[in-house]
Amino acid sequence: MVPPPRPGPGICPTCRTWNDQPDQAVCSNCTLVEDVLTETAVTLDVITLYRKPSLLRDWLTSYKGRPDGSDPYIPEYEQNIQALLWQFFNDHTERLIARGGGLDCIVVVPSTHRAPPHPLEKALAAIDVPAPVSPLLVRGPGELDFNRPAADGYQLACYQSPQRVLLVDDVYTTGAHINSAATALRQGGHTITGAFTIARRVRTEFHPDAQALWDRQAATGFTWPTGPIVS
Repeated sequence: MVPPPRPGPGICPTCRTWNDQPDQAVCSNCTLVEDVLTETAVTLDVITLYRKPSLLRDWLTSYKGRPDGSDPYIPEYEQNIQALLWQFFNDHTERLIARGGGLDCIVVVPSTHRAPPHPLEKALAAIDVPAPVSPLLVRGPGELDFNRPAADGYQLACYQSPQRVLLVDDVYTTGAHINSAATALRQGGHTITGAFTIARRVRTEFHPDAQALWDRQAATGFTWPTGPIVS
């Protein structure tokens, strides 16, 4: 577990990693999201940074397994993910509810290729959460990929009266998926009160500044009272 950085020089305040555009308010990933979706990228609540390879990466992959079998489903890892979620909501439920003036439901970002339900919904169902988990979204016709958001990447599963939504995903790399999901919910009249992800990936091989951020945060050490960020 590696604590995400607090806002400051060289840090993207939206997605909680190094800002590769020091002359801009947000990083290039968030800028792309905003250009394509024509709305501000969501500000992340996040427990920890992660990178590949790592044990945490293995947890985040094998708690659900891959449909093609390239990464197996490991039940013990599912329990680990449940424990991370339980601790986060135990610590921050009051703040998550108060921040949006209330919370009506939790929505998990649908898988790009896996048939629903998303395994994260099962993990959330095993713990106490501050609102019901609601499958408001399904995969849409748009093409989603790494650093490729799409306004039609997701669509509403059915009509629902406007809800105050905590949008949840397990990992965040470029923000293409969670921000596309946020767009679909807003277009359906819902309000995003927060966007939470268990882990925010840092691609340390991409740039020396990314490696420096990782080294600095890893040296800080993770503790539950000071590690996770809730905006």
